[in-house]
Amino acid sequence: MTEDYLHYTWQYRLFSRPELITTSGEKLIVIQPGVYNRHGGPDFLNARLKIGDKTWSGHVEIHLKASDWDKHGHADDEHYKNVILHVVYQPDREIFLHQPGDLPVFDVSSYLIGNQWERYQIWLKNKTWIPCEPSLREVDTLTITNWKDRMMSERLEKKSTSFLEVFNATGGDWSEVFYRKLARNFGFNVNAESMEYLATSLPLRILSRHKSDPFQVEALLFGQAGLLSEIFSEDYPAELQKEYLHLSKKYDLKPMNASAWNFGRLRPSNFPTVRIAQFASLICHSEHLFSKILQMDDVKEIPRLFNTTTHEYWGIHYRFDARSVKNQSNSGLRLGDNAIQNILVNTVAVILFSYGKYKSEYNQVDKSLKLLEICDAEDNRIVRNWLASGLKVSHAGDTQALLQLYNEYCSSKRCLQCQIGLKLLKG
Repeated sequence: MTEDYLHYTWQYRLFSRPELITTSGEKLIVIQPGVYNRHGGPDFLNARLKIGDKTWSGHVEIHLKASDWDKHGHADDEHYKNVILHVVYQPDREIFLHQPGDLPVFDVSSYLIGNQWERYQIWLKNKTWIPCEPSLREVDTLTITNWKDRMMSERLEKKSTSFLEVFNATGGDWSEVFYRKLARNFGFNVNAESMEYLATSLPLRILSRHKSDPFQVEALLFGQAGLLSEIFSEDYPAELQKEYLHLSKKYDLKPMNASAWNFGRLRPSNFPTVRIAQFASLICHSEHLFSKILQMDDVKEIPRLFNTTTHEYWGIHYRFDARSVKNQSNSGLRLGDNAIQNILVNTVAVILFSYGKYKSEYNQVDKSLKLLEICDAEDNRIVRNWLASGLKVSHAGDTQALLQLYNEYCSSKRCLQCQIGLKLLKG
């Protein structure tokens, strides 16, 4: 038996028979089970119970053993002085608040529904990729849709945490937050940390002064990234190097170590040199990008803001001084559709959600959700497993929701906190 399961039983009043009796023989009626408390203090707050002929308002504490009350240090904790019922699986000793008999006890062990506990036990031991996979197709569409909506919001809430940390670190500058997180996104996992560090070491206010000169913006970004420290044979990187030396003295910049960048096991189009060039192009061609996104009412217009093209040098190079055989375009490299979708899902939607929640501008929160719904569904192992289990996936909002569900609930078998799991357990 687990306390989580006892919490679930009490919260949803899933007892094997309607008439409940305390250990002292008094009739117990649960008017309100209370609010489930996931933080410190009693397990259920502000419950309303009728015990015998008296109605009580207060808290409910649940333990496997009654003796856990003392073991957990509740006897000396003021938070537990307003507990009106002690729910236990094993009443192994008498517990009281001030004097014997002043804390009613409900022995829940004989009121549990056997087949529910058995099914939950099977799930805990299940070796399938998610515990409820054999039964998942039994769940109605409405339950799944509602839970996916909840998971999508939870996913955005979780992601927004790191955005708000940067917001606090920058003294409340949302444009700087967007710039740093956008830079991180351009690192696409492998070079994400390095890209965010690059943006942190080169504030947006410096780049903003040079937005009208793409060459200077590239010089600042590549130089600060530590990628202009070699002796070059080609004119373009040599000129960038010269320009960075001048600008670094002006702004007292200290470049990163070039070893921070990972080129291994990457397609050339994902090389950090290419991504920095694309990021530089976006900085130059998107004046007040974050403000524009906030002002847009139609989310379908947002993707076009990221349709920028690099300097023509990157049409025939993936690295400095290394002319590409495969990439022989006379123009620069455009950011691909998949990369734009990735940015919209992982940066734009999240900052709209974070900004909207912080400012109480819920039109921006709604916009973040709508943006996810116009983005294509993501393709990865977890999403493919959900599809194979019978769930429908229509857009990135669905895939973000299912990633949250798997990572935060299924993988740690938190079935009793999942609406899908609860629906199946209740039958």
